[in-house]
Amino acid sequence: MAYQLEETIKDTLNCLEENIFFIDLDFRVGWMNEAGKKVIDSIKAYLKLERAEDLIGTPIGWFHKNPSYQEEMLQRGDFPIDMQLVLFNTFVTRLIVKKLVVRGQELGYLLTWKDITEREKEKEKTKALINELSTPVLQTIADHTLLVPLIGELTIERMETLTSKLLNECLSSQADYVIIDFSGVTHLQDTEAGHEIQKLTDSIQLMGAEVLYCGFPKEMVKNMVSLGVETNQLSFVSFRNAIRYVVSKLGDRINNDNQN
Repeated sequence: MAYQLEETIKDTLNCLEENIFFIDLDFRVGWMNEAGKKVIDSIKAYLKLERAEDLIGTPIGWFHKNPSYQEEMLQRGDFPIDMQLVLFNTFVTRLIVKKLVVRGQELGYLLTWKDITEREKEKEKTKALINELSTPVLQTIADHTLLVPLIGELTIERMETLTSKLLNECLSSQADYVIIDFSGVTHLQDTEAGHEIQKLTDSIQLMGAEVLYCGFPKEMVKNMVSLGVETNQLSFVSFRNAIRYVVSKLGDRINNDNQN
């Protein structure tokens, strides 16, 4: 027979604002405090329960796509256990599990359920904002010429964000030249991120703009060579040299147009 929590323990746990669940030695939900009932009531439609109390007796594996995973973690006994789950592709929960030992006897486990859905959403928004701010696309003194100053670590995610943003900018500004400045790059993550640079370049050129590189740090050049990333793009030591090249090309085009 599974252990039933003593009333004094229940009273103590009900005084806490945290959502606490008692898991018995058969790995079933044996009890929940009042705060726990409220959180279950808030998602009972997803759980297909009429009331929170209907959760009592449910195996904890019911919450996980791999039912035996949580039981195996408890059996390993590496406490406290701190895990994060996404429920119904909607709720993000942090579960902290500790052993319940009363008068030297192990009676089960206490699980604290923290809803961190909003916090995770804010983290994603912040991450997206950082990506946006760290991949600026700027106008230059030269007509129809864009500057992309890359800063920090180059990751696949950042390069994908930049590609989408830059293609839109090329279209709206009718760009003829795009200068990608690598002088602020601190690290190239891996080979795939390096290949994303070439994919970005190819995409821009398909839209009719010429891509110029400038400002490669020495360490990044070594890193690209060691990763086997190759590029045949025209490259300059600095942005100043790159923009001079663009201005001279635009000047030649204007002169040719006047002569014609």
